Amino acid sequence: MKKQLPSSSPRLLKAGAIIISAGLLASALGLRLTAQEDVSKKISALPIKTTTVKIEDSYVSRRTFTGRAVAGRISPLAFELGGTVSEISTDLGQQVTKGDVIARLDTSRLEASKSQLIAEQEEVTASLKLAERTLKRAEETFKSGHASAQRLDEAEANAITLKARLKRLDASLRTLDVDIRRSSIKAPFSGTITQRMVDEGTVVGAGTSVLEITEDSRMEAHIGMPPKHANSIATGASVELRDGKRQIIEGATVRSIVPIITGQTRTMMVTFDLPENRATRGELINAVVNDEQDAHGAWLPIRALSSDVRGLWRVYKVHQEGGDQRVRFENVQILYTEGNRAFVTGTISDGDILVADGMNRLAPGQLVRAAQ
Repeated sequence: MKKQLPSSSPRLLKAGAIIISAGLLASALGLRLTAQEDVSKKISALPIKTTTVKIEDSYVSRRTFTGRAVAGRISPLAFELGGTVSEISTDLGQQVTKGDVIARLDTSRLEASKSQLIAEQEEVTASLKLAERTLKRAEETFKSGHASAQRLDEAEANAITLKARLKRLDASLRTLDVDIRRSSIKAPFSGTITQRMVDEGTVVGAGTSVLEITEDSRMEAHIGMPPKHANSIATGASVELRDGKRQIIEGATVRSIVPIITGQTRTMMVTFDLPENRATRGELINAVVNDEQDAHGAWLPIRALSSDVRGLWRVYKVHQEGGDQRVRFENVQILYTEGNRAFVTGTISDGDILVADGMNRLAPGQLVRAAQ
């Protein structure tokens, strides 16, 4: 005979089933909420770009020094004699070749004096020929006893005097020829006329500047630098020259370093030979020198920095907190900037991950995620 269950058993079974179903439902609901929280965190985490810190013991800064292009030779031209300017055969900006006659004085008086001396020379030459014939006859008659020694001496003295006079006239003619040549100006080298001080008809004194010529084929750059950098160039340090348009000047070489420190700027003059037709007289020339500095820090993008108080700057460091990625700020000091990056030192370490951009969107403790 079967034992009959109490009438309350079905109720107990039903309650147990309800409890088990509720537990399973709660467990499923908890898993679902956890998944939703993870998804929510992932959605709310701000996407960021990151950069990794690489600590270095030094950095190279680029120092720029400015000077000007100077012609290798610049000559003010003047007459060696005074007089009236009769011709200037060139003008501003014109190119001339070495040896070209570019200006003349009025030489009419010198030419007249030369003609007079030539006439005297011809007269003395004729007189000398007569004196030489007279001397020859006097010698012959003296030998035959028909002339006195006094007559012979007089004939000989007259011939000697005329010869000396002829030599003096020759010297005077050569002097006049020199003065006539000095009454014109020739280009001492090929170049361009860069100044014209007088015009035709002007009476000038000896040494008065009339024109200025500038050499085109050879240009120099004169740049003042602190002794430290000038001496480093003297010992072989590299230097880069750029023209007024910031274009690199290829082929420029160091010409000389003047070992004198100027009183006002406390710099030394460094001169460079520039390639032909590469720069214009007076153009600004920049010398860029690499200067290595000992410092413990790292290069960071400029956009990874934001200003802070007391002259410091702020960067955001990514760190793990309870399985999440959050940010906190670190202070750094800028030592040098170059283009879109800066060399900084501060409370950062090698291997730190920093926010590389979008600093204005962040706050300390904010949840972030690295953008793919």
